[in-house]
Amino acid sequence: MLADLRKLSLSFGTATALASLASTFAHAGPSPGPGAISASEADTGGEIHAGNCLIQTICAVKEKIRWQTPAWTPSQCSRIADAVAASAQRHDLSSTLLLAIMVNESDMNERAARVYVRDGRVYAKDGGLMGIRCLLDAHDRCTNGHVRGVPWKELMDPATNIELGARELAYWRDGGGVMTKTIVKLDAGGQRHRVTKEVPCDHRTHAWWAHYNHGPRYIDKGYPRHYPHRIAVLDHAFATVMNTPAPELTAGRITIHDPGRRERTVDRPIEPRYKKLCAEILSVRTCSAVALN
Repeated sequence: MLADLRKLSLSFGTATALASLASTFAHAGPSPGPGAISASEADTGGEIHAGNCLIQTICAVKEKIRWQTPAWTPSQCSRIADAVAASAQRHDLSSTLLLAIMVNESDMNERAARVYVRDGRVYAKDGGLMGIRCLLDAHDRCTNGHVRGVPWKELMDPATNIELGARELAYWRDGGGVMTKTIVKLDAGGQRHRVTKEVPCDHRTHAWWAHYNHGPRYIDKGYPRHYPHRIAVLDHAFATVMNTPAPELTAGRITIHDPGRRERTVDRPIEPRYKKLCAEILSVRTCSAVALN
């Protein structure tokens, strides 16, 4: 089961977004082995290792939701946890948010992939733990925005995939999203004119991580509008089990809007799939549980 991959809209069309990311991976050396920290450790001043709580939580949740996919060995859980911890620190993100994205996009299946065919040719794939979109050239390299130049095989390496997802999240958090704003300007003759322009998204009607799925513009209609809430309830479940802060859920006013319905909360899953996923996460007893306010 590929979760929201069938609805994933990470086309990464913004040409200017994270130009350095494509360059970094396009000129990288040999692809690291599964679970290796592939990004430069210079960003964080040294190697980062996950704590036992993170490792044990990842292993326990993987076992509960792997849906007939191969289990992870303890060493695999440790390598995935190290990659999550390193990318979370490097980009000032909560490890629980990365895990929420991971569960939502792939059910923690590092081999998850969805293939898109046009005119008999594979032109795109969504894949890996973080559900990264790759538009392919004839040499099986990505050609789109943030992942331009990255070989598909390298993108599917778990640590690389986690790092790409974390950088994408940080980009949207730090101003990558846009919205249309109309202002009134006076011309030389004193006449008022309405001018429409694009400005950085203020996320007033949605949580900022919505853009990970929606792209530059938030989609407030149809199926995609549920995405912010789905990630929030998974994030909250992980934070509760791991007894760790999730600042994105508690700092300021968090809106997980769903037009036409009452406001959803970060601790109340509504859809059957997310009720089940949150219940499985909360059943894990690897760390002391607390309630987030």
